[in-house]
Amino acid sequence: MKDLKIAAVAACKKEIKERIDVHQAKLDEINESIESNETKHGYENDDSHGELLGDFERYAQLREEHEDMLVEFRNIDFHGGKSTVQEGALVVIEDKVVLISVPMGELSLLNDTKKVYAISREAPIFKVMKGLKGGDTFTFNEKEQKILEVY
Repeated sequence: MKDLKIAAVAACKKEIKERIDVHQAKLDEINESIESNETKHGYENDDSHGELLGDFERYAQLREEHEDMLVEFRNIDFHGGKSTVQEGALVVIEDKVVLISVPMGELSLLNDTKKVYAISREAPIFKVMKGLKGGDTFTFNEKEQKILEVY
């Protein structure tokens, strides 16, 4: 279980960083387009300039959100095993594994048969599971589920 948790934490951190890089690459690309259009045509003559600025703002916002998410992620205590469902815990449910951290969704792990999801404390399923232990059951979306293990 410890190895799975280490892999899930690493995969989540990697996913956050990759998303930041993707957004930064888009920002760089848009910035180059804006500079190129200003040099060639002048600011007032380019109809797509406003659209590029809108895209720039959108990707800047997404990058900032993921940078904030990375800071939040780094402040979570993943060390050691947890005995109850709480932030920093890895929770094995019958059909999936959940890392209580930040909302990144499904994580890509090598050689893993169960799907692993990174969710935040704001996720509705976390609110139902919070404080439960291995062996406890809970109902989510009208389906009863059992927590097999918490680490």
